Amino acid sequence: MERIVAFFFIVLFSLESFGQEKPILVFDLVNGTLDSIPVVAYDTTIVSDRTDYFIGNFNSTTGTLEQIPPTSNTYPGSNFTYKKRAATDYDLTNYPIRTSVKLFSVENDSLADLCSGSLISRRHVLTAAHCVSPINSNMLSNDSLKVFPVFDNGMANSQFESSDVSKIYFFRDWSFNGSDFSILELAKPIGTSTGWVSIGFNKTDSVLSDGIFYKFTYPATTILPIDSNEYNGDSLYYNYGNVDIVTSTSIGINNTSGIPGESGSSLIKVVNGQEYTSYGVLSLTNNLNHNKITNWQFYALRNIIAGELTSITPRENNQEAFMVYPNPVAHTFYVKNSSGNAFVKMVLFNSLGKIVLNIDSTHFNSGIDVSNLSNGVYYLKLTSNTSIETKKIIKR
Repeated sequence: MERIVAFFFIVLFSLESFGQEKPILVFDLVNGTLDSIPVVAYDTTIVSDRTDYFIGNFNSTTGTLEQIPPTSNTYPGSNFTYKKRAATDYDLTNYPIRTSVKLFSVENDSLADLCSGSLISRRHVLTAAHCVSPINSNMLSNDSLKVFPVFDNGMANSQFESSDVSKIYFFRDWSFNGSDFSILELAKPIGTSTGWVSIGFNKTDSVLSDGIFYKFTYPATTILPIDSNEYNGDSLYYNYGNVDIVTSTSIGINNTSGIPGESGSSLIKVVNGQEYTSYGVLSLTNNLNHNKITNWQFYALRNIIAGELTSITPRENNQEAFMVYPNPVAHTFYVKNSSGNAFVKMVLFNSLGKIVLNIDSTHFNSGIDVSNLSNGVYYLKLTSNTSIETKKIIKR
């Protein structure tokens, strides 16, 4: 650990300085190296965006998450519930509950409680930077981490694999005020089975203060003056309701409080069982203060996980689920579904990541007219009930 941290510290002096939009540091735990990812270009006119969620190959069962604001068991002066054991109300193997993970540090061959997190691709977990890095250090707290999906009652879930962490990403000079994010890259693609939730941003505060948000967490400390439950980090809890604090850098709930061990958990907006999107990560316990994902952060984080959001279902004989033709295209292209799976949607992005077409499934068998689009490179994201593929399309 000392050798790796010392090496990281020396290399940091060679990195350039940026303004509000920060580069990302990449700590390779396998090879003991440090790299950085420069600020990612993005379209500043886009007001909202999100990655696609995936239900996972384990099964197609989703837990019924309440869509009506709670009226009982709530923090005083809020519409957000106190924490409750998730296993009391849910089958932990159901989606999206199973995308919740517990983080451990590995110390002297023993596991030590660390934080909470959420799977956001088949091989990536979203958590807080302060879970892996001391403030004002740009260094690691620990160089050996392990992730367990729906760890509960002191035991790993036998239905899902755990994984070591192979890489750690976080923004250089991260702070509690808006950039307390980290992505953990896993040695195993455990999200293929569990599925994952989306990450997203929205510049319209009223959208983020509307709707129902869920949290799945691993509180690890008993603090009776603020919460009558006894916690020791060994079980998954949940709470839900409305948010009433939205600022340029944070989302939270007045009159609430978090518990150590919950750091890094997502604030997930659930929309009619059709969207499961994390808009922030728990950073500070007071008022459940979550750092809000902003536009530049979203595109920086999406850039890390993009390669693990596609082609998630193995193909027999390397057969692709979708075929797009002709490509290059001048006027109209067509999509052939060769997998036999139910089609869900198609979204066409330009090279800056901006959505230029959101195509309804009723147009699946008809041609897609792109004659009005400028010539260049586009990306077509195709989603079925079991797979997601992204195709590169050249418009001429």
